Amino acid sequence: MIRSRSAHRPVAARPARAVRAARPARGSVRRLLPAAGALLAAVLLSGCGGQAPHPGAAALVGKDRITEAAVEARVAEFRTQAAELPAGQYQEQAGLVGATVSGMVFSDVVDYALAQHQLSVSDTEVAQLRADQVQAWDGEAGLEQMLLLKHAVPAQDIDGFYREQIGLQKLVALSGQQLGTTDGNKTIHQILAEAATELKVTVNPRYGSWDIQQSVLNSPAEDWLPQSGAAS
Repeated sequence: MIRSRSAHRPVAARPARAVRAARPARGSVRRLLPAAGALLAAVLLSGCGGQAPHPGAAALVGKDRITEAAVEARVAEFRTQAAELPAGQYQEQAGLVGATVSGMVFSDVVDYALAQHQLSVSDTEVAQLRADQVQAWDGEAGLEQMLLLKHAVPAQDIDGFYREQIGLQKLVALSGQQLGTTDGNKTIHQILAEAATELKVTVNPRYGSWDIQQSVLNSPAEDWLPQSGAAS
């Protein structure tokens, strides 16, 4: 099962890497969700009768069409930046392509949930969190490397990543809870499951199927994707 955006990020599930753990209070929330474990029974959302998305689409999230070209572009950018790391610091593991699709779907579901609850995240909030993280990771370069290795987030996507983290915290706060706790994680999964249901999330079966309860992508039945390679 692919769980968040990294090569496996959790995302390894987005893939896991040997880097310092981000300070939880500072916004390393994501893909804390999959890490919460099986909070609810897995129910797969297959969209309209299990039909595949339109040709050329990796997924359909409501009216948003996530194209295969967009997925490939994001994967390519990640690999380009990973290749610039010192030799031996990064070795791509299985799941990068699927994890990228998972992360893109997840982001759209979070955005929808925020809109449904009339919540928003300001540029000022994002800038403040990023500034805090830059200080925590001894500079912009340290932050970029940590996010690339731990969450497969390319430099140009950092603000979007933090916007998502703040949004998740705001959604959980509606119930007076905190993300990272058992109750908080259960609550956010329920909120995102409701959003995904309304959006009728449909993933191209070549990439897998969307697990509505865990808010992650289950890997495809047949391992046809080009999943591994070295970047050094």
